[in-house]
Amino acid sequence: MSSRGHASDKMKYVPDSLRWLIAITGVLIVIGCLNIYSSTYYMDIYDGGSAYKHISNHILFLLGGIFAAWIAVKLGTNKIQQGAWLWFIAVFLLLILVKFAGISVNGANRWIMLGPMSLQPSELAKVAGIIWTAAFLAKRIKNKEPITVFYGILNRPVGKRRKRRGLVHHFLPILCPAVLATIVLLQPDMGTAAIILFFPGLLYILAGMPFLEILAGIVTAVCLGGYLAVVSAYRAERMAILWDPFADPLGAGYQIVRSLTAVGSGGFWGQGPGEGVYKFLYLPEQHTDFAYAVFSQEFGFIGSVAVMCLFMGFLMCGFSCARQLKQPYESLLVYGLTLLISIQGIINMAMVIGCFPVTGIPLPFISYGGTSLLTNVISVGLIWGAVISGREKSDIEERRRMIKAMEGQLAPSGRKSFNHF
Repeated sequence: MSSRGHASDKMKYVPDSLRWLIAITGVLIVIGCLNIYSSTYYMDIYDGGSAYKHISNHILFLLGGIFAAWIAVKLGTNKIQQGAWLWFIAVFLLLILVKFAGISVNGANRWIMLGPMSLQPSELAKVAGIIWTAAFLAKRIKNKEPITVFYGILNRPVGKRRKRRGLVHHFLPILCPAVLATIVLLQPDMGTAAIILFFPGLLYILAGMPFLEILAGIVTAVCLGGYLAVVSAYRAERMAILWDPFADPLGAGYQIVRSLTAVGSGGFWGQGPGEGVYKFLYLPEQHTDFAYAVFSQEFGFIGSVAVMCLFMGFLMCGFSCARQLKQPYESLLVYGLTLLISIQGIINMAMVIGCFPVTGIPLPFISYGGTSLLTNVISVGLIWGAVISGREKSDIEERRRMIKAMEGQLAPSGRKSFNHF
């Protein structure tokens, strides 16, 4: 069969929800390209360089992300699942390299230089953690092991053949994210560290963790997060200023005040594409963490709500795809990556309008950041590959059951869909 015919056969496994997810991603990428050029051309000229410096780098990383996503699709979900250890080791070594050979920006050591460009391994850690947790939770589901941590440690399993497992076994699905998050926390970057741990934790819930353990996990996370937030002076200051940034508009509240002013000045219809003035060095980080403020000023309330709806649409389409999958790994992977992209978008927008503390969480596809864009495009590629692979596996299993039925050898019962919603 020719490669064209093989690709055509694969396309029959693409549901409408996945097509919509790709379309939404395309719209967000176009918005990001336009917004990055609008928010950086004056800054680039002011620095004495080309007006196209940032947008050129952005497009270069976009093309690199598309190529990497294509490779991920070609590898297939089976190899990605089996190579979860390789993902962890690669990202772990990059984070260690940052510790010894990284560059510091605004007091944080998060980047390593690759010629004229920089790489932020902590962004890659977000995806690596989800791949790892999905892989090991899927094994437990297939082996019919309980999705538990504390209960499995404190209680001896019932049955003669079952043995008490060690601590490593019970914590294995969350081990990789915990290690990576700890390293990132030391950079320091509490926001990204929380993201690395948060979404693998959600996968435990989706996989069927008992309610009492979910409750215990939430209480532990809130207590630990609260402690880390107040033990550091600058984090405590960010939390305090969130309630009233105008109490110190030229100090701790400067960033939020400028952001709120930019968003509010856009009005209902906006000042027009390229016409916003706060990008002219009035708003710090106008092309990265606060890119949404520049977009809101130029496209107004209508544009701001449209972007929110796009991220909500991405979430709904991703969940629709995941609910159609019967294989645990593919389902968990799609759930995790969908949540990663959409919730990061919601957090960033909430931060820009003063409803969330200032963190280093970018707006997916719209904020300038090569590694963030690379990671998000790869994530969409992984979603695409997982959905097609999962539906293809289900089709093959169904055909085998039909053949056995025709031969009078049908198994007592077929597998049920993996769906906890």
